[in-house]
Amino acid sequence: MKRPFIITVLALGIAGPVVAQPFSKSMAECAGLYAFGHDNVQSDDALHLLEYGQAKWMNAAIVQAQGEGVSDPRDYVEAAMTAKYEEWNARGVTAVFTEEFSDWMDYCRSFARAQDIDLNPA
Repeated sequence: MKRPFIITVLALGIAGPVVAQPFSKSMAECAGLYAFGHDNVQSDDALHLLEYGQAKWMNAAIVQAQGEGVSDPRDYVEAAMTAKYEEWNARGVTAVFTEEFSDWMDYCRSFARAQDIDLNPA
């Protein structure tokens, strides 16, 4: 009985170690999400929070990338941020109203708390 399960696990690639992406990339992707949100909302309060959050994510990502030994942290972070922005931009303006976007923003806020990144302007 165990053999079919093991074969299925191996076939799906579940047995190998899971390699998470570097924190700097996740931070840069959160910056991209904040940039996309900023470009697609109308509320002045939301615009300010998203702009502030994007800047905080970019700064944190660059510092993190430096710590990870990335040779050109600014370019690396800018590329990851832009790629995530473009991914969401391709979905259209209304993507900011989807549950998936909301879930990703929740993830970014949770990640920020875990990394002691304050996303709220004083």
